[in-house]
Amino acid sequence: MPNQRTQLIVLLVLQVVAVVLYPPAFFRQAPQVAVLPPALFMLLALALIAMNNGWLTAVAGRSSLIFVQGINIVVRLMMLLPNLKNAAGNWDWLLFIFQIGAMALSWYTMTQMEKQLPNDLLFVRKNKV
Repeated sequence: MPNQRTQLIVLLVLQVVAVVLYPPAFFRQAPQVAVLPPALFMLLALALIAMNNGWLTAVAGRSSLIFVQGINIVVRLMMLLPNLKNAAGNWDWLLFIFQIGAMALSWYTMTQMEKQLPNDLLFVRKNKV
Protein backbone atom coordinates (compact mmCIF):
# COMPACT_ATOMS: atom_id res chain seq x y z
CA MET A 1 0.00 0.00 0.00
CA PRO A 2 2.68 2.61 0.84
CA ASN A 3 4.49 1.74 -2.38
CA GLN A 4 1.34 2.43 -4.39
CA ARG A 5 0.79 5.72 -2.54
CA THR A 6 4.39 6.75 -3.23
CA GLN A 7 4.01 5.94 -6.93
CA LEU A 8 0.85 8.06 -7.05
CA ILE A 9 2.56 11.01 -5.40
CA VAL A 10 5.58 10.75 -7.74
CA LEU A 11 3.25 10.56 -10.75
CA LEU A 12 1.35 13.67 -9.63
CA VAL A 13 4.57 15.59 -8.93
CA LEU A 14 5.84 14.69 -12.42
CA GLN A 15 2.59 16.04 -13.87
CA VAL A 16 3.05 19.35 -12.10
CA VAL A 17 6.71 19.57 -13.17
CA ALA A 18 5.73 18.85 -16.79
CA VAL A 19 3.23 21.72 -16.70
CA VAL A 20 5.45 24.36 -15.06
CA LEU A 21 8.78 23.55 -16.74
CA TYR A 22 9.73 26.66 -18.72
CA PRO A 23 13.03 28.54 -18.89
CA PRO A 24 12.65 31.86 -17.03
CA ALA A 25 13.96 33.91 -19.97
CA PHE A 26 11.13 32.62 -22.14
CA PHE A 27 8.59 34.63 -20.12
CA ARG A 28 10.41 37.85 -21.11
CA GLN A 29 10.41 36.79 -24.76
CA ALA A 30 6.73 35.77 -24.76
CA PRO A 31 4.99 37.19 -21.67
CA GLN A 32 1.59 35.82 -22.72
CA VAL A 33 2.91 32.32 -21.93
CA ALA A 34 2.88 33.16 -18.21
CA VAL A 35 -0.83 32.27 -18.22
CA LEU A 36 -0.26 28.63 -19.24
CA PRO A 37 1.42 27.07 -16.18
CA PRO A 38 -1.13 28.40 -13.65
CA ALA A 39 -4.07 27.56 -15.92
CA LEU A 40 -2.94 23.98 -16.53
CA PHE A 41 -2.03 23.58 -12.86
CA MET A 42 -5.54 24.70 -11.87
CA LEU A 43 -7.06 22.18 -14.29
CA LEU A 44 -4.92 19.43 -12.76
CA ALA A 45 -5.94 20.47 -9.26
CA LEU A 46 -9.63 20.66 -10.19
CA ALA A 47 -9.53 17.17 -11.71
CA LEU A 48 -7.83 15.77 -8.60
CA ILE A 49 -10.25 17.47 -6.24
CA ALA A 50 -13.29 16.42 -8.27
CA MET A 51 -12.28 12.78 -8.52
CA ASN A 52 -11.40 12.53 -4.83
CA ASN A 53 -14.64 14.18 -3.72
CA GLY A 54 -16.82 12.03 -5.94
CA TRP A 55 -17.83 14.80 -8.35
CA LEU A 56 -16.07 12.86 -11.12
CA THR A 57 -15.74 9.13 -11.37
CA ALA A 58 -12.23 7.73 -11.13
CA VAL A 59 -12.26 6.96 -14.87
CA ALA A 60 -13.41 10.48 -15.76
CA GLY A 61 -10.80 11.96 -13.41
CA ARG A 62 -8.04 9.91 -14.98
CA SER A 63 -9.20 10.98 -18.43
CA SER A 64 -9.20 14.62 -17.28
CA LEU A 65 -5.65 14.37 -15.97
CA ILE A 66 -4.51 12.75 -19.21
CA PHE A 67 -6.33 15.44 -21.20
CA VAL A 68 -4.45 18.21 -19.37
CA GLN A 69 -1.13 16.53 -20.17
CA GLY A 70 -2.18 16.15 -23.82
CA ILE A 71 -3.03 19.85 -23.98
CA ASN A 72 0.38 20.59 -22.47
CA ILE A 73 2.09 18.58 -25.23
CA VAL A 74 0.09 20.23 -28.03
CA VAL A 75 0.62 23.76 -26.72
CA ARG A 76 4.36 23.23 -26.27
CA LEU A 77 4.67 21.73 -29.73
CA MET A 78 2.87 24.73 -31.21
CA MET A 79 5.19 27.13 -29.35
CA LEU A 80 8.40 25.29 -30.13
CA LEU A 81 9.19 26.20 -33.73
CA PRO A 82 8.08 29.87 -33.75
CA ASN A 83 10.14 30.61 -30.62
CA LEU A 84 13.19 28.49 -31.33
CA LYS A 85 15.23 31.56 -32.24
CA ASN A 86 15.60 34.28 -29.62
CA ALA A 87 15.48 38.04 -30.19
CA ALA A 88 19.18 38.11 -31.13
CA GLY A 89 18.60 35.56 -33.89
CA ASN A 90 20.45 32.76 -32.10
CA TRP A 91 19.03 29.31 -31.47
CA ASP A 92 17.45 29.07 -28.04
CA TRP A 93 18.74 25.63 -27.03
CA LEU A 94 17.60 26.02 -23.42
CA LEU A 95 14.01 26.52 -24.58
CA PHE A 96 14.34 23.52 -26.91
CA ILE A 97 15.62 21.29 -24.09
CA PHE A 98 12.93 22.49 -21.65
CA GLN A 99 10.12 22.03 -24.19
CA ILE A 100 11.25 18.56 -25.28
CA GLY A 101 11.82 17.56 -21.64
CA ALA A 102 8.38 18.78 -20.56
CA MET A 103 6.71 17.03 -23.51
CA ALA A 104 8.55 13.82 -22.61
CA LEU A 105 7.43 14.12 -18.97
CA SER A 106 3.84 14.71 -20.06
CA TRP A 107 3.98 11.71 -22.38
CA TYR A 108 5.47 9.55 -19.63
CA THR A 109 2.82 10.54 -17.09
CA MET A 110 0.08 9.90 -19.65
CA THR A 111 1.33 6.39 -20.34
CA GLN A 112 1.82 5.61 -16.65
CA MET A 113 -1.67 6.83 -15.76
CA GLU A 114 -3.17 4.61 -18.45
CA LYS A 115 -1.46 1.62 -16.83
CA GLN A 116 -2.97 2.40 -13.41
CA LEU A 117 -6.40 1.24 -12.35
CA PRO A 118 -8.64 4.31 -12.02
CA ASN A 119 -9.33 3.69 -8.32
CA ASP A 120 -5.58 3.53 -7.63
CA LEU A 121 -5.35 7.22 -8.56
CA LEU A 122 -7.60 8.25 -5.67
CA PHE A 123 -6.25 9.60 -2.39
CA VAL A 124 -9.54 8.83 -0.66
CA ARG A 125 -10.35 5.12 -0.59
CA LYS A 126 -13.96 4.16 -1.20
CA ASN A 127 -15.37 1.67 1.31
CA LYS A 128 -17.00 -1.30 -0.33
CA VAL A 129 -20.47 -2.02 1.03
